Amino acid sequence: MVYKLSSVLALVATLALTGNAQKQIQGLTFAGNTGAPDSSFNLPKNALAEAPISDLKSKAFACRSNGFNFPAIKSYSATGGEMFIVTWDKAAIEASGKSKITGPCNHWLASTAAGTDNLKWFRIGEVGYSAESGWCTDIIRKDGQLVVSMPDDLPVGDYIFRSEVIDLTYAGKTSNDDPTMGAQFYADCLKYSVTGGKNQKMPTEGLVSLPGAYLATDKGLLLNLTADGKPPAGKYTVPGPALHQQRK
Repeated sequence: MVYKLSSVLALVATLALTGNAQKQIQGLTFAGNTGAPDSSFNLPKNALAEAPISDLKSKAFACRSNGFNFPAIKSYSATGGEMFIVTWDKAAIEASGKSKITGPCNHWLASTAAGTDNLKWFRIGEVGYSAESGWCTDIIRKDGQLVVSMPDDLPVGDYIFRSEVIDLTYAGKTSNDDPTMGAQFYADCLKYSVTGGKNQKMPTEGLVSLPGAYLATDKGLLLNLTADGKPPAGKYTVPGPALHQQRK
């Protein structure tokens, strides 16, 4: 698919890596028009105390303690098949303290056609590790941007978009074994409406619950990084269900 500049979605996000994250995704611009950010976010009142999350069973895992209680003024919308440019705050990453955040990124969608109880999530994008570019977090430090393609085979309707960074700095043990250890998750959610595309039925494969998609002992969550922050043997598989494969 060929993307035109005018059809690129710019998703402006910020990630506070010292545990003081408030709104990790800041806003969305589509074709030059910026929506009112707070109308699409579910920012909880005590957001400053809610990132990162290392308890994989926490009710706040998917979208923090406010759950899916959005202000509901408007959603960001675009035709299925468009591209997101996810822009993270490089300054926050570089000022993360003694140990820099290191790890992969995942991007998720969940349809709200049947409400927000028992949402089923599917992954639409990931950035892991490569010898050429390093970790997803290294790409953020260098470019500040990640490109995510919105599937063009989804039914028209409302969704929740979830962007997630996983910090593996303390992933040598699980948080169950040591409360100060474990992979740490930074994520936030916003409302998103698909207004066009192939308008096919919802996918049935790769659907998971959040919390529930991860186990503390998953290969991609329980590992010791090398002294220079690389995965063992230089290889890494991003945790999570299989990525959504677009249908013809």
